[in-house]
Amino acid sequence: MVWPLDMPEAQATYDRLFPYYVEVSAVTQLRPRGERAGGPGGHATMFIGGASRDPSAGYPRLRLADENATDTGTGVSVNRAFANANWIAVAGREMFFHGGMRDDETLDRRRFDAALEQAAQAGWFEGVELTRAAGSPRVADVEAVVRHSIGTDFALTFGRTVYAARLPMPRPALSKVIDYLNDLNDRAAWRGYQWNALTNNCSHVIHNALAAAGVWDPKTVRAGTTVDTILDLLSVATAVVRRRMSDFSFPANSFVRVFEAANERPIDDAAHAWRDHDIRRSIDAGWLVTGPGGLVRRYPMHDPSRNDLFAPGRDPVLASVPLLWDKRRTFVDLTRATPAHLSDLAANLTHFRERFARALARERLQGDANFATRYERVIASELERTDRAIASIANDAASTASLSATPVAVTSKRAPS
Repeated sequence: MVWPLDMPEAQATYDRLFPYYVEVSAVTQLRPRGERAGGPGGHATMFIGGASRDPSAGYPRLRLADENATDTGTGVSVNRAFANANWIAVAGREMFFHGGMRDDETLDRRRFDAALEQAAQAGWFEGVELTRAAGSPRVADVEAVVRHSIGTDFALTFGRTVYAARLPMPRPALSKVIDYLNDLNDRAAWRGYQWNALTNNCSHVIHNALAAAGVWDPKTVRAGTTVDTILDLLSVATAVVRRRMSDFSFPANSFVRVFEAANERPIDDAAHAWRDHDIRRSIDAGWLVTGPGGLVRRYPMHDPSRNDLFAPGRDPVLASVPLLWDKRRTFVDLTRATPAHLSDLAANLTHFRERFARALARERLQGDANFATRYERVIASELERTDRAIASIANDAASTASLSATPVAVTSKRAPS
């Protein structure tokens, strides 16, 4: 049984099994045809399953979606051009990633303008102002804001390829992500927002939002003075000594780190888990960051043969040290030849079921009975949940096969009377 995410049924199944998750993306350089290309650093975004826009604030805010709601999810993106908002919220997966375009459509000026108009009328940019550096006075000119945002904050695949890594989490953890993001925009609405490429960029926002949920340690965000940049550089040395992350943050590295957190932490035996403070933190909170659902997906740029407006750009810059800290190899492996257990939901569930079963079969941790008990309880709970998910997918697959095998009634043309 295979259940890749590009199957029409697979996303609905995923949303049912994992109603609360983040999907962190690194995107390629934007290259408008006939114009100067965007920066080589790329851009980071985050789609949040189980979140919806809060329209009551007059500026971008989020709230947890109702537990029984369907077709939820909101894309979050930071833009340096915003003067009074740290991030923007775009409702719906299709509009956020694809601008509502079908694969067989041509992206020309008419289709581009239609996406602009739809976004302007949706209310997503209500109250957002541009900085003077963006070529506009600080006024809430919705059309100007949307033009600065398209291709970066929504309709990503109009001109970029998107590399995305998912990380499911329980509802209380996602609530902390949302609270952190809302606090940023609450402050930006009153005090303004100051972006900085090195010390306060899109990746910092995403990283610290996940830190609020206990995924990892937070990064220090600084104003961007010369002293602040020096402090960020010093944080690299501190990170090497303490085996922690530095305060620098890059989009492609954020994508790789989310993959690693969701898939590669040593949860397979209690002794290794006890030595990893990130694992201990999540187990103390009653959940595992590393577990089923941490899939990787590539959303290609709209086909260049049907794209009158954009040409393919470069992959985002990645901080990597060969042999010592080789994130480049990981990035290439994930984006060029994604393994089945990271791209197919059925294979992913089977992979983690085997890991959980092996973990429970190992010898019990000696020395910290309280942690050993919490560890075993969480692993057993995850194994049970994974078994239910596997059974659910099997039922979905059987239903799909049954529908495919059902003969379709053919109605002949009615004879003229």
